[in-house]
Amino acid sequence: METPDGDKTPVLSPGLAEAIESFSLIFEQFGFPRMAGRIFALLILTEHQYVTQAELTDLLQASTGSVSTMIRLLEQLGFVERLSLPGHRRDRFRVRADPLVEMSRRRIEGIIHMINAVEKAKHNKETGPAATARLERAESFYRFFHIEMELALVRWLEDNPLPAPEPAPE
Repeated sequence: METPDGDKTPVLSPGLAEAIESFSLIFEQFGFPRMAGRIFALLILTEHQYVTQAELTDLLQASTGSVSTMIRLLEQLGFVERLSLPGHRRDRFRVRADPLVEMSRRRIEGIIHMINAVEKAKHNKETGPAATARLERAESFYRFFHIEMELALVRWLEDNPLPAPEPAPE
């Protein structure tokens, strides 16, 4: 991988490649594309301040289109940020300051949306008693998890404040 000062970094070491693949499989279990997991893992594991799309493509031996699509997804999810450096044509990418907190917040938002959908379905005049019973159980489940996840996140952030955002490189 080429750094801003022109140094070359060799291809991924076997250990790093294995770690990246492990992360990608876990990402996939959470419903994300495996390539998104690879990119996220590489950005977490790199010692470089940022990485270009071309470097991601080369190091992960992936197509430009796949890397581009997955970078956009990771940006939308709030896991990765794009940096534009003065005098450079290529954008750089890095992991946000605390992407796991962002992931947790988005899961909490998803739970809130599910609670709202369940409530709406439960109050629909066409919903029968068996469906209403299933919906009430689902609502109870999601409300419980919503409260527990919120409390866990608050407690964790009390003990582990968000890091200050890293300044954009010059």
